[in-house]
Amino acid sequence: MLSIVPTLPTALSTASNFRLLRPLRHLLGLLLLCFSVTSQGAAVLVLDAEQNNIDLAKYSDILLDPDNNYRIENIIQPPLSTQFRPTEASDLKVSPTTGRLWLRFTLRNNSDKTQQQLLQINPSNANYITLYTPNSVVAPFPTKQLIRSEILFALPVAAHSDSSYYLRIASPIGRRVSLELHSYASFLAEISKREFINAGFYGTLILLLLFNLVSALVHKEPLFVYQGLNCGVIVICQLLAWGYIGEAQGLMPPWQNSSLVTALLLFCILDLLYARGFPVYLSSQPSRWPLLIRFALIVDIIAIAIGIISNGSSAEVLIHALLPANVLLLFVMAFHCYAVSYSRLVFYYLITRTAMILLYFATILSFFLNIVPTPFINTVLIALATGAAISQTALLFARHHFRRQKQAQDDQRITILGEVNRAKTDILARITHDIRTPLSAMIGVTELLHDTRLTASQEDYISTLQRSSHELLQLLDEASQAVRFSESDVELSNQLINLPEIIDESLAGFRNIAAEQAIELICDIDSNVNEQLIGDPSRIRQLLSHVMNSAFEHYESGYILLKVYPSETKAGLTFFDLSHHGKAFSAQEKQALSRYIGHDNSIINARFAIAAQLIGLMRGQVNVRTSPNGSHILSFSLLLGVPKTRERDSNNGTKLLQGKRLLVVDSNQTFCKVLSKQCSNWGMQVLTANSDNAAVAIVRNQILLNSPIEILLVDQALPGGGLKLAQRIRDDSQSENKQPISLMLAHANISFERSELQSAGVRRVLSKPLSSVALRSALLTECHFDASINNRSPDQYSTEALNLSSLQCLIAEDNPTNAQVLTRMLSSLGIEVNHVENGQQALNTFIRSRFDFVIMDIEMPIMDGAEATRQIRQFEEEEGRERTPIFGLTANTLDEQRDSYLQAGMDLHLVKPIRLWELAEAIKQWTGYQHQKPPSENQASTPPE
Repeated sequence: MLSIVPTLPTALSTASNFRLLRPLRHLLGLLLLCFSVTSQGAAVLVLDAEQNNIDLAKYSDILLDPDNNYRIENIIQPPLSTQFRPTEASDLKVSPTTGRLWLRFTLRNNSDKTQQQLLQINPSNANYITLYTPNSVVAPFPTKQLIRSEILFALPVAAHSDSSYYLRIASPIGRRVSLELHSYASFLAEISKREFINAGFYGTLILLLLFNLVSALVHKEPLFVYQGLNCGVIVICQLLAWGYIGEAQGLMPPWQNSSLVTALLLFCILDLLYARGFPVYLSSQPSRWPLLIRFALIVDIIAIAIGIISNGSSAEVLIHALLPANVLLLFVMAFHCYAVSYSRLVFYYLITRTAMILLYFATILSFFLNIVPTPFINTVLIALATGAAISQTALLFARHHFRRQKQAQDDQRITILGEVNRAKTDILARITHDIRTPLSAMIGVTELLHDTRLTASQEDYISTLQRSSHELLQLLDEASQAVRFSESDVELSNQLINLPEIIDESLAGFRNIAAEQAIELICDIDSNVNEQLIGDPSRIRQLLSHVMNSAFEHYESGYILLKVYPSETKAGLTFFDLSHHGKAFSAQEKQALSRYIGHDNSIINARFAIAAQLIGLMRGQVNVRTSPNGSHILSFSLLLGVPKTRERDSNNGTKLLQGKRLLVVDSNQTFCKVLSKQCSNWGMQVLTANSDNAAVAIVRNQILLNSPIEILLVDQALPGGGLKLAQRIRDDSQSENKQPISLMLAHANISFERSELQSAGVRRVLSKPLSSVALRSALLTECHFDASINNRSPDQYSTEALNLSSLQCLIAEDNPTNAQVLTRMLSSLGIEVNHVENGQQALNTFIRSRFDFVIMDIEMPIMDGAEATRQIRQFEEEEGRERTPIFGLTANTLDEQRDSYLQAGMDLHLVKPIRLWELAEAIKQWTGYQHQKPPSENQASTPPE
């Protein structure tokens, strides 16, 4: 048992009244003063074999050395030895301003054997700690075999003796020092208990770290990475605080260096990143919460830099300011989110966060009030951090589980909807295909009626019927594109596709929408994109339909640009960038692109979810971003197959275009750049102008340079008017032997009078959006006609009929209604018609008779039009007969088919439904024949699209 042996008080002596005894009186007073100070000193500590840990400060005297002048020789001698006083709790705080502290304590052993004691001083990073006896210096106990650094002194006390010790303490930073006296057994028990608790924390945090990293790899969720790093930072903080790495610093400031400051601020940063990604604010209405999180992140990063530069000297201010600020910010943010959304996950986050805040502030308050010791503070703070890591990991895993359940439900819903819509799409596909034939006859009849004697009212009715018929035809084209696929199909078909033509088909479906809203839709297909690839054309059209619809819905100003380019490293990997100026992509749409549909189940989200599913099926990736110029870009990639053997003409079928001088006039500079790049890849010399005056100047300069413009592409929507500009350029080129081929670019809902186009010299009107496939087709057709006229010999084409009253035409068409319409159209032009029903009959009839031109349908029984044309050309070559113009007639508008028809020997490709004025122009171009009508007859019609 411990006992206290007090010192005995000394009685005061009386003073003598005699002057001769004054020196003796002073000496006795000094002795009495020394005895009185000694009587107020700390108690002697009597050791006991069964003692536990003892706070040695209660049994110590203290002497302040603010100037660091005292040495042990001075301390043990009067007058300094008499200036010690009992130690109070506030005295054990050492700092550079307080100087050194000298502590004196006495141990008494009343037993019959030597008592072995261990003096432990905390924190272990306090510098300049020296322990003395009155006769020697006590060396520190060796601690290399311990797990972490400690300051220990072995104090053997002999039997039936007292041992006095003097402890000198100094520190370069402010520290609260604690002195604990242990027996060997109690010290081992204490250190074992402490290491067991720490091992529990370490094991829990390391398991959480591994769990989060594995979850991040499996689920592709970056938030698991943040949480794993958070657990790792907590482990580092614990190692630094307890002295497993370097000297023990504790979790409360001040610290000797910036290592622990950096670790604690990293913990704050990762906590903010977790809250931002979880998120603990309402994502549908984020307000300014994300901005506040970003601001807090920047402040924490700056604080880390300041802590490193100052080497921890500013750590106390930084930690005391930033830790509570971050904790309160996240608490207020979570409370606001729960008050608005009533989210269960946010509620659990708020509950755990509230508990952590209360315990944290209670611990900090206890530290500053000296209620609990520093080691206990460290343990509580580590326990709070570990509990926060456990709760946040559990919340993150629960959120991911809920999302997986929601995604499974959404996928199932999309699949069921696709199955339900399969029958509808099949019926609609058959209807749109079957309607085209009677609609073609209706348009042909209106053409015939329009060319008869009609009253003004009847002409208006016919014009309305024609316009409505063409609008219906456009709607059928869009519907046929939309029903070629079914969303419920999971497997992809692999077939040889022409990617640029598929893109052209998809963009054509948005022609009317772009015209109604006056939107510039630009398509930029890189010349290095492989035309021949392997993929599922229906799926690609479906994907393009979804993303284009989203671009139109988000568009507000400017233009919509679709850029297609290949990967430089991986064959078949093709990238698509669809940009628009307008509304940014919402959080729900971004979630839908990540295969997650929000609770609102909006059409936009469903569309984005289907697009993401299609991109995933085609082994691509998708993301959204905003460019520096303010345009919002939806980027995705598709991994398509590459044929093992593919023949690709280096000229890409554009030999007729090489060296041609093209002038593009459009006020949209982006469109001019895209078109210039495309045409330059075909070997053309391209000049661009953004105004009518600039275009006229270029044309005149080229004439002066003896390099006149050969092809002119003018936008109808120029400020000065596209037709007027074409007329001016035609007038300037009157002196030239050859006027430029003029093409007009206009929206689909704009119509022109035939007389206007003829007076301006415009041969063809191209509809917006203009893809590279459509432009190449138009340029090749016009250049092919000019080349045929200029290069043929006089007897190559029949010219005898030009002086007769009519021409002889052979029509090969298996549909009787279309054949009847064509016959009446040609009859109205004064042309005699001979009709057959298939390619074999056409070949036999052509061999027996002579015709001035042939109209050949492509898809016919027995022998199709392409094969019949090849055999007719072979017959002409064998018999030495002059070449007869053959016009192909089909509903197929693809450039690939057009090239194959021309290679088969056809001279022109006409698209169903054929219009009277197109037919008349083709006959005039290839035969020179023009039927003369009475002046009263109506000549107006609608130009080609």
